[in-house]
Amino acid sequence: GGGGTSQRGRGKVKHSNSVAGAIGASGIPERERFLLSVYFPVASSRPPEYHVVSTRWTVGKVTDSLAERGRVRNDNLRADAVRLCLFNQGGQRISHSLSMEACALQGLVGGGDAVVLEYGEELRDFDPKVLSGAKKGKDCAVM
Repeated sequence: GGGGTSQRGRGKVKHSNSVAGAIGASGIPERERFLLSVYFPVASSRPPEYHVVSTRWTVGKVTDSLAERGRVRNDNLRADAVRLCLFNQGGQRISHSLSMEACALQGLVGGGDAVVLEYGEELRDFDPKVLSGAKKGKDCAVM
């Protein structure tokens, strides 16, 4: 990536939608809904958004779905491509083969948490303080 300041390096960036207006809830049974505060790749210049994914989906499917929803280039099927990866609030890359339910059970990602979609196997110049998840409530994992 080139120089310049990233959206994650300038302090908190306001989400372009509300938790109630989270993208993707339709078509996912209520009991499977998992809310994420999604930060898109710096190169996309897209503001963070709230998205709903299924607890049954693998992280790989979540990555593909978020890339499609956010109109972010995803060349993960090409062997020579720089992979698009999902990172948790602590900056840790999450394995594409884990289900969201497994991520929650292992404490990698909680409902309403911020996640970062970015190219490469690790986040550089990462400051977790600029990420904001949804306000935690009694139903934080589901909507």
